[in-house]
Amino acid sequence: MNIDLEAIAHHLNQSLNLNGIIGVTAKVSVNHDCLKVILVSEKTKQNTDRDELLQLTITSLRDLKLTTIQTVKIHGQQINSFDLDWSYKYKYGLFSENTSNSSENNQTKHQIKKQNPVSNNQAKRDNIKVSQDEFEEALKNCSKTANSAYDRSIRYAKKVEIAIKRINSDIEAVSHKILRFKGSEQFQFTETLKQIQSDIQKLSEASLDDLVIYLNQKRKHLENFTVALFGRTKAGKSTLRETLTSGDGSTIGKGSQRTTRDVKEYSWQGLRLLDTPGIEAYKGDDDTQKANEIIDQSDIILFLASDDSVQPGEFKAMAQLQQINKYFAVILNVKHDIANNLEDLEMFLDIPEMVFDEDRLSQHKNHIQSHIKEDLNLDNVDIVTIHAQSGFLSTQAEYQGYISQLWQLSKIEELYSLIAYQIYNNGRNLRLSTFADSLKNFINSINQKLAAAKSQLSVQLDFMEREKIKIEKIFAEVKKEGDREIQNKCDSLYYLIENQIGSFVDNYSDVDINGRQREWKRIVNEKNIEETMKSCIEAIFSDLGEKLKEFEQEYEYDLKNIQIDMAMNFQNINKDDTGKWIKRGSVAVGAVVAVCAIATNWWNPIGWTVATTLSAAAVNTAGEWKKADEDKNYKKDIAKEKDSLKQQVKQQREITIKAYQDLFFKDIIGQETKVVSQIKIYIHGLSEIIQKLDDSCHEIAKINKQMQEDFDKLK
Repeated sequence: MNIDLEAIAHHLNQSLNLNGIIGVTAKVSVNHDCLKVILVSEKTKQNTDRDELLQLTITSLRDLKLTTIQTVKIHGQQINSFDLDWSYKYKYGLFSENTSNSSENNQTKHQIKKQNPVSNNQAKRDNIKVSQDEFEEALKNCSKTANSAYDRSIRYAKKVEIAIKRINSDIEAVSHKILRFKGSEQFQFTETLKQIQSDIQKLSEASLDDLVIYLNQKRKHLENFTVALFGRTKAGKSTLRETLTSGDGSTIGKGSQRTTRDVKEYSWQGLRLLDTPGIEAYKGDDDTQKANEIIDQSDIILFLASDDSVQPGEFKAMAQLQQINKYFAVILNVKHDIANNLEDLEMFLDIPEMVFDEDRLSQHKNHIQSHIKEDLNLDNVDIVTIHAQSGFLSTQAEYQGYISQLWQLSKIEELYSLIAYQIYNNGRNLRLSTFADSLKNFINSINQKLAAAKSQLSVQLDFMEREKIKIEKIFAEVKKEGDREIQNKCDSLYYLIENQIGSFVDNYSDVDINGRQREWKRIVNEKNIEETMKSCIEAIFSDLGEKLKEFEQEYEYDLKNIQIDMAMNFQNINKDDTGKWIKRGSVAVGAVVAVCAIATNWWNPIGWTVATTLSAAAVNTAGEWKKADEDKNYKKDIAKEKDSLKQQVKQQREITIKAYQDLFFKDIIGQETKVVSQIKIYIHGLSEIIQKLDDSCHEIAKINKQMQEDFDKLK
């Protein structure tokens, strides 16, 4: 409500001064559509000028043409005094005169509607009085809506249940498909997939069980419109309950003795009221669950606060519960004791403004609004002020002479009016919301869990794809380094052999063929080709083992950092598969060196063949060498033999390198395939499950949309 209180006060004080009234100061405040003016006098004699002050104040206010004000209260008060000297109340009247033509007023009403579409407007409630017949008819309509909403809730809950069973079946199918792979029992991720399936199933079933419990509870009260009362201990809930149920007051003042499970249920004016324990008593998951169940089965939530001390913690405690999407209002109980003596009672009856001091209560309401905005994220919550004690006293025999006045001043009728107004105008939607919100929360809960599982698995998928690239890089580096190492090692061995060709041919050209054979074997064997290459292969695989071990350590570290529930152990690869690698390498080396052992078949220069199948002509050629010592072509033949032998050594070096490289690549590719295939199968399984989860999310979102459209038809 856009009212410049400072400007109003300035206008009134200026009018007082211009009319010669000195020592009187006007203070103004506003509550809803009621303007309160307190004329504070510095001198006692000003008390006799009541009529003059009233006339001047009324005239000045009329000049302002306040379009949003319906009622004005004017009070006279001595400075530094709590008591009011006199009070006057009248209808401002200009509101109805200007509603049709005032653009400012139309704009104000539009703003109110926009800011708080579910909150009540006091002026509307004053103008729309709900009769008892209308109220009872509204309750009947609410009951019909509740029955229809219940049937729809069951139907859509079943649809979601089918969707949940389908996704669990899909995950199980993926796991089964993976298990069919040979050796899949060694893949630890299979257990992870089973765990994911189990978790989704348990979470979904738990949510479905909760929904069924909630719906069954609501089914028992399809005919009842339920109002839940929350609030802190000693705020006056017991007094209010005793008032509404015409109790004897036996529970008043004993709120601290109630347990967190002590929820009282009673009827009032055709309503089902749930009176909960003090909000500060809710501690732990069980208590929170109980409070959430009360909220879930209620159509209206009322929160009782008191004017003696508005505690920020009481709204924070309420905020710990589920989000409140229902109509929420605050009852502000004025804790002014009028039962001490007759004088206090009569003063309250004569001057109720002393108890319902608008300035003081407005401050309390502002604090409440700010706390609710901050803690519950609710705007413009309706706040109804009551005096619960006077309401209770009106039900007691000893106050029979004051029943009517006490009941009227308790303002509990205003509370009833607020509830009746809501039920008459929004009751069917509120009842519908009670069922729709439970179903919506259930569907959202399932979707959130599926989305969370999808998100978690997507993190795992990204992680595993990165790890796959890393391990492929490791094998690529080992292959490249191994290839280079094999070539370098063979080159160095054959270089030594090649360096001895010249001296061998020069020194043994006149030795018989058997002698040359023995010497050539000695030259080849002393290079330890088999042992050297075996050590070379072992070193390559040892390097692979170290790289895999380092990869595993980094893998485990990254795994902990991204906090995902999966385990992939490369320990077996390091200890077992790498060991098999080396054994296979030894076998491979032996196979190659077995060929090297008959070196004379590999390196067989012309006339020097020593194989058992050596032809007689070749032997004769070798035997004729010695006879040709004087031959002029001797040096030329020796050079030719050296070149021929070098060429054959070079060729054999290439053959040896290729033989080792072929065997190395065959085995390392096989091992890489074994290691990487485990990750690839896991990645494929993750991708498939993620897609299934995504499909399920879309299916449930479609169900949710259908549900909302179906429920909208009931409005």
